[in-house]
Amino acid sequence: MTTSRTLAVSALILTTALTGTSCASSAGSGTESPSAPSGSATASESPTSPSVPSDWQEVSVDPAQLHVPPDWTVEPGGAETVSMVAPEDDLGYSPGFGNLLASNLGGGGDMASNVETIAGYEKDRLTTAGAANLKRLPDVTINGALFYHFQYEKDRTWNDSYATVTEDGQQQITVNWDFNKSDIDRKGADALITKVLPTFELL
Repeated sequence: MTTSRTLAVSALILTTALTGTSCASSAGSGTESPSAPSGSATASESPTSPSVPSDWQEVSVDPAQLHVPPDWTVEPGGAETVSMVAPEDDLGYSPGFGNLLASNLGGGGDMASNVETIAGYEKDRLTTAGAANLKRLPDVTINGALFYHFQYEKDRTWNDSYATVTEDGQQQITVNWDFNKSDIDRKGADALITKVLPTFELL
């Protein structure tokens, strides 16, 4: 079970994410794979199925999935949202969680141009929301899916936002991460992201 603190934070970030799943364009692109301290995943440029341990749990929304280790908690939030909560410490506190979200787009265009478009909207949204130390890190390609990557922080949390689009441009898939500064440092948060994100797969 997750703590009341985790659930409260999860509800807040989920509301923010659902109202802010948007589209549009911004600067900076590429397909580099930053090292683990940047919070980015080791990426494969060709569409492949990731190798996942048999005991890991599936986290899915139509049309994408991730897997998390067996000690994580998976909390469905509806047909288009699911939360994945990192393991609790000895005091019963989880350091944070990620949300996997799906939202509709207009369709058309190629993946690279669509990712650039939605990255622009995300940058505008985060800037308006007052995200601190906001930076766009190099794009990453994970099992054939090109993601933008924004890293920022709030008063109490380390945050990362990744998003890609389906090949037909019909849907956006977003993976948002939110970790408590009081429970984990940035390097530790990056390590948790890097453990899970490479299991991403478009279905």
